[in-house]
Amino acid sequence: MVTWPHIAHREPTMKLDGTHGQDARRLREFIAFDKFSDYELERLVRAAHHTSTSVPWPLIHEQTPSDACYILLSGELGVYVGQDRIAVLGPGEVIGEAVLRPGKLRSATVTTTGAAEVLRIERDDLASLLDEIPALRETMDVTAARHTPIVDTST
Repeated sequence: MVTWPHIAHREPTMKLDGTHGQDARRLREFIAFDKFSDYELERLVRAAHHTSTSVPWPLIHEQTPSDACYILLSGELGVYVGQDRIAVLGPGEVIGEAVLRPGKLRSATVTTTGAAEVLRIERDDLASLLDEIPALRETMDVTAARHTPIVDTST
């Protein structure tokens, strides 16, 4: 009897068009997505909406309900609380993890600083992806922990 274990364990593949395939390959370059299988990256980009801008553009507004999260593919983002820029983020960052906390308002405004490309994932699509892709849950948890401000209680 001949067995082919590599076939039995192979994940299904999706045929990706040019943009989806390119986005999946770009995600593969970022550390945040190194635990994702090819299939999981393909699934993620199929659920996302690719958007690009050539000028500064607000993605998230402080003190508004969260409806989506973003993955920065290229460009740079400024993170503002009030008028103060508190951080600059680069490609590979996941932004808008507040979408995981229903009922919570956004804690900052996030704006592209110029030309940028992002993947936008709507709340309902994200919920499905989190059930299907354990590595995505881990990435979102790490991002949320990194983006949560540290409160100094020593005073």
